[in-house]
Amino acid sequence: MDTLILQALEHIRCRFLDIFFGFFTLLGEEMVVAGLIAVIFICFDKKLGERALVTVLSASLITTGVKSAVRRLRPYAAGAVTKADVFLTDGLDPDMSFPSGHATASGGFFASLSLGIRKAYIAIPSAVLILLIALSRLYLGVHYPSDVLAGLAVGIGMAFLWHIVYHGFYNIRLAVYLLLAALSFILLFIPRTATESMFKISAVALASAIGLIVEDKFIRFADTDKWWKRAVRLGLTFTLAAIPYLLLSLLPDLLWYKFLQYFVTILVAMTGMPLLIRIFHL
Repeated sequence: MDTLILQALEHIRCRFLDIFFGFFTLLGEEMVVAGLIAVIFICFDKKLGERALVTVLSASLITTGVKSAVRRLRPYAAGAVTKADVFLTDGLDPDMSFPSGHATASGGFFASLSLGIRKAYIAIPSAVLILLIALSRLYLGVHYPSDVLAGLAVGIGMAFLWHIVYHGFYNIRLAVYLLLAALSFILLFIPRTATESMFKISAVALASAIGLIVEDKFIRFADTDKWWKRAVRLGLTFTLAAIPYLLLSLLPDLLWYKFLQYFVTILVAMTGMPLLIRIFHL
């Protein structure tokens, strides 16, 4: 059934649909989702942004760990279908198909957003976007339907799990997240799961957990409704992240250096920006 669905979608490919589904697959890219979360966290609603961040990263930890352990070939690599001629399908690891990272990230983000705001004008577009992003991965030939369903189950499941934690165990929420991030560190010492993706997501999760705890205990910046402050906050956040990222990119291309690069980048951004907000009343 997995293959039949992909072959049916392959038969309807055209340039318009390539662009259409390419746009939605771009929307589900981890960097795009991370950017959306950063905008919410820094500029609009710190609590909502924090919850979305914790949801997406904890879900991505699970998905990346399973991907690295299972090593399922992508449909095009297994010869089930061809890969759509879209630049977003270039450079993919051919044996990291199950579960879908796009489905995990988009499902976790939009479900967390819907549970946090609980308004129809958020929930309905979110459901549509989740569906289109998931479908885009099938259309492009880079995931099986079972990959996408598994990714959605992880992402949306984690959104509901964190919804429970935030409502019933709010005071220990960041300790729980830190524990989960720390546990992922174990996978870096197991040869099969010690992939580059695992090193990156583990570093990001661990740094974000520490950064959130530092912000919550010692800094506690406030939300703002002034657009000029939001613009300054966003610009400074990406500047703070870019400096250590670019400097550490000069290190040798080894996995532990990648871990250091991502860990320092996220930690500097997540502690430095809130501190600047407090100091300069941004």
